[in-house]
Amino acid sequence: MSDNTTNKNPEQSFMVVPAFGHCQELRLGVSGWQNAMARIKEAQHLVPSNYSNLEFVFQEAWREARNNSIRVGDAIKKAMQNVEEIKADILLTEIPKILETMPKNTNNADFRKAIFTKNVDYQKANEHLEKLQAMLEHFESHMKIMENTSRFLKKQMDYYIRSGVSTGITMR
Repeated sequence: MSDNTTNKNPEQSFMVVPAFGHCQELRLGVSGWQNAMARIKEAQHLVPSNYSNLEFVFQEAWREARNNSIRVGDAIKKAMQNVEEIKADILLTEIPKILETMPKNTNNADFRKAIFTKNVDYQKANEHLEKLQAMLEHFESHMKIMENTSRFLKKQMDYYIRSGVSTGITMR
């Protein structure tokens, strides 16, 4: 995974996940998230005049994270398919050949596990799957942060409205 800003839009930042097996390259936008994180301190010192703009920024970052999590979720399904296909190849071709040379009283389960552990393609497929699963958790945490920030902004605005600060009207 790498951060890449060499795209048609120079202001658009991407996280790039290389292609692997059935998984095509993923270019996941992160500029909305970067913008939201750059402005998150403004939420702490909210003034009513910038509420709608901040809320838009955080909602845009949430939508971006949601889109990324959907795309990564789809890639996880394909990565699981990669792992299963490699596993099937090992079970059907490599293991029978190796077991022919082994004594009959050896523990087949231990040898199978060892063969899977040593298979480079299987390791790479599992590593790719684990990275995608970590990315999914990462984007889901982005969504949670934006949800909590938006909830905080709404509570702050509710406070301003109830106290009359946002309208300049004071109760007499």
